[in-house]
Amino acid sequence: MLKKIKYSLLYLILFIPICFSIFYSVPASDDFGNAIRTDKTSTFIQAVVYAYQLWATWCGRWVNTFLAKLLNPLNSHVHLGHNYGLFMIVVFIVTTVVIIFGLKVCVERVLGKESKYVSLVTFLIMTIFLSTNYYSECYNWFNGAMVYSVPMSFVVLAVAAMIKYAESGYKSTLHYVLIIVFGFFAATIEYCDVALGITYVYFIYYCDLEERLKEEPRKKIKNIAPLLVYIILGVSSVFAPGNKIRQGYYELDLSISKSFIQYIKDIVIRIQDLIVDHPLAVLIFTILIFIGILSNSEHEQVKRIPETIILFIIIITGAIYPYIYARAFDTTYLDIRMEYIFDFCLHVSLGVLCVMLGKYLSYRFKFEFDSKNKLMVITALILFAYVSIIQNYAYLNIVQIDILRNRGIITESFNYWDDVLKEIEASTEDDVIIERDYVPEWSRYFLSVGIQNGEVFDVSSDKVYDEERIMPNVYYGKKSIQMKIAE
Repeated sequence: MLKKIKYSLLYLILFIPICFSIFYSVPASDDFGNAIRTDKTSTFIQAVVYAYQLWATWCGRWVNTFLAKLLNPLNSHVHLGHNYGLFMIVVFIVTTVVIIFGLKVCVERVLGKESKYVSLVTFLIMTIFLSTNYYSECYNWFNGAMVYSVPMSFVVLAVAAMIKYAESGYKSTLHYVLIIVFGFFAATIEYCDVALGITYVYFIYYCDLEERLKEEPRKKIKNIAPLLVYIILGVSSVFAPGNKIRQGYYELDLSISKSFIQYIKDIVIRIQDLIVDHPLAVLIFTILIFIGILSNSEHEQVKRIPETIILFIIIITGAIYPYIYARAFDTTYLDIRMEYIFDFCLHVSLGVLCVMLGKYLSYRFKFEFDSKNKLMVITALILFAYVSIIQNYAYLNIVQIDILRNRGIITESFNYWDDVLKEIEASTEDDVIIERDYVPEWSRYFLSVGIQNGEVFDVSSDKVYDEERIMPNVYYGKKSIQMKIAE
């Protein structure tokens, strides 16, 4: 019980500053277009129709499009103020706690259920992820959360269910059902497909191939069924007619080879930035190696390191490369919401591999750590932390600390855009013009509404989705909305 309280307090230290930033969120971009129209049709029916129409004309992610429409807090059609931020805090906490739970199951797979280091390793990996970068398009934006962070949490839960199902001797009906249920909500997102499929093949087939080969036909069908579900759902998304229409709209010059080269550059630069700009992450990775050494005090041989490396490479490639290819990127730019996926896969992969490396080093060199040796290592880590983090003021870039340093601009940005939305809603004019003297400076901890200076938002009220502009005028029942900033 004491251990749970301790880790709960540690996670609170990570969560509270992020929740502070999320509290000052405002509705943005697609939130307006995704809100249910105020007519006599039920919310559920409108969400179904909306998901189908976008599947046919713009985006194949039909399950998450449906959920984004059905659960949108703007469906209430009242001014939300801080209630939007509170809603997003709930989404963040639930999503992150789910990921922690699933990640802990994966760490148990590496260290063993009885290891005293499972909770610590899980916390350290999550610390890297939550303290290195801030993902406003997932934390502060409902639509971004529904299409990125929430599906990723379902992937982690599905993988955890796979591990539990395998550990049960493939007898647990509960975990078998959860594999399909969690996978269902993630498999129509293209960046989730490869992760779901390859981890299922790895844990259910590769790790126990002999069992699969000799099992009776009924069990063969049972165990192949979840993989077939993933494939069918993935195909329904990837080959949706709307995806082809969308690519045609952007007139992209697609190249498999150029996109792959760009993907490799992105990996290299992402790791370089992690090492150079985030010494706390480097310190934690080093600690994870040390924990791996300590956890293998019996110097047992570590199995499947090459396979695990290949597994992580395939997962990261399957998540990021199709995105780079589909968008025909030729620079290292990534949408912030996609950075969330990239960093999560990368940080978890590196964290787990550091633990496995430590276990291997213990096996290979038969390390023995008495109290004196442990003290020397801990002293070296403290000195590294002092020189690289404290003396160089690198701690100022840690997300939790940086949020507190930027709390003024965060609150100012919320007040500014919340007043803009209030003015639009209260206006009796069909053509609303919002006049302001300035726009708050940009902050990575705030996602603005998306209404740009000088641009006229006059999307037709009967349009389902607009490829060029967001739809606040449709949401507020206005003919047009324009914002003018004094020069």
